[in-house]
Order: sequence, then structure tokens, then C-alpha cells
Amino acid sequence: MTEVCLAQKNGGLLRRASYAMKGLATAWRSERAFRDQAIASGVVVTITALVGPAPLWWALIVVAICASLALELLNAGLESVCDRLHPEMHPMIGAAKDLASAAVFTMNVALKVVFVLMLATHLL
Repeated sequence: MTEVCLAQKNGGLLRRASYAMKGLATAWRSERAFRDQAIASGVVVTITALVGPAPLWWALIVVAICASLALELLNAGLESVCDRLHPEMHPMIGAAKDLASAAVFTMNVALKVVFVLMLATHLL
């Protein structure tokens, strides 16, 4: 590794956190899917707060939201790397992007299931 990479990798907590914040800002600016998911997550949190479920439901919903957003960030990162390294259309690049998108989709389905179960438990 070069000295710059080592300095980034082995930097202090605040420096590493600043890279994470930079990544979140980049995702917010350049990834519509991330913005849509973040806004939808805010709606889910608001509705959950209005319902007032037990702490376990809160934990499940927060973990599912964070996992969903994290997968969207990984998907965006993978797409960026693929586009940079191989800008032309290629079946294997397309498959990699589709697989990452499927991971996001799968987690979003899980989030919706948890949310609906929480609502059903508290409203029915």
C-alpha cells in the first residue's frame, strides 16, 4: 500500500468518520435510490414513533433500515467501481450490478415485512 492509503486506513476515529460522512454526502448528491430510501426510512421511523411499539420492534426496524441503506451504499460503490474499470457494456458487469441490486431489493422486502408485522401487532 502507498503511504496515502495507509494513512487513510490507519487514521484516527474522527478521520475515518469523516470519510464515512463524505461517502454519505456523495450518495445523497449522486444516488437517487439512496435519497428515496433515506426519505422512505424517515417515513417508516415517523410512523413507528406514532405507533409506539416495544423496544424490540424499534430495534428490528432500525437494524432493517440501516442494513437496507448500507446495502444501497455498497451497491452504489460497486456500480461506481464497475463503471470506472469497465465503462463498456459487458454481461458480467451487468450481472454484478444486478446481483448487488437484488441484495438491496431483498433487504427492502425484509424491511417491509418487519414494518407490516409491527403495524399488524400494534394496530390489529
